[in-house]
Amino acid sequence: MKRQDITYQDKLNELRLDLSHPNSDGICFVLLEGETDIRLFRKFFNLENCKVENIPGGNPKLEAAVSELVTIYELVIGVRDADFINIETIPYSNKNMFLTDYHDIEMSLISDDDSISTIIFEFTDIPKANHNAIRDKVISTIEQISLLKWLNFSENLEIVFDKTGFQDLLSFANLKIDFEQYFNRLLSKSPNAKIVDIAAITSKMDALKTLNKHPYQICNGHDFIKTLTQFIREQGKAKSINDDIVSSILRINYTKEKFSTTQLYASTKIWADSKNCSIYS
Repeated sequence: MKRQDITYQDKLNELRLDLSHPNSDGICFVLLEGETDIRLFRKFFNLENCKVENIPGGNPKLEAAVSELVTIYELVIGVRDADFINIETIPYSNKNMFLTDYHDIEMSLISDDDSISTIIFEFTDIPKANHNAIRDKVISTIEQISLLKWLNFSENLEIVFDKTGFQDLLSFANLKIDFEQYFNRLLSKSPNAKIVDIAAITSKMDALKTLNKHPYQICNGHDFIKTLTQFIREQGKAKSINDDIVSSILRINYTKEKFSTTQLYASTKIWADSKNCSIYS
């Protein structure tokens, strides 16, 4: 069976068998959401004591898998993107689940100054003194997308964002997106959207903006990468660059030493120490 054909139930059944095998005794199972997460996290965990696996179906399925599997084997944890959980008022308390420090793991990588500089040095002539300003510029350019996604999360507006491009609507000159056109694109794919009036939407977004939450908690890392890629293309020296290349460079450049400074590392290590399980080498 091809990896892309494996269903959630297939993976759950596979893990149940694996957990019950004598060779798994004392092994910690680290469950993640996606394939790219596997590529990143497998270099952080001690693979002699851990198995790092991904669960198909997104964060809800990941949480469900961990919730079920910990009832039969205690050394199972899940790591998921925080999305907007870190800035919501209701504490997150799913057993054996751990959140990224920022909106998603990509934003943790993007928050690292050296990682951003590596990409900008590779594809542009922009001096290092301006690299952090470029990161801020990218975040500002897609701020309305970030606020809309937060609003959609908070009020369950049923706006569908999947496969709706926005790069052609960006203006780095004034740090804006043609939001009206983008919103119309979203509505064309969101038949159940609970708010379709753009004035009502922008008013609610403006109210969220006044809460002044950390931009790394609001900005979606995949959106950032798409926007940074477009920015680099417009510099004229790397027309063939794509999102996958930028993502790969970020993952390669993000070391275990950098990961060890995160709250995610600290909280998972505290859990592992409490179970007498060495998950980091």
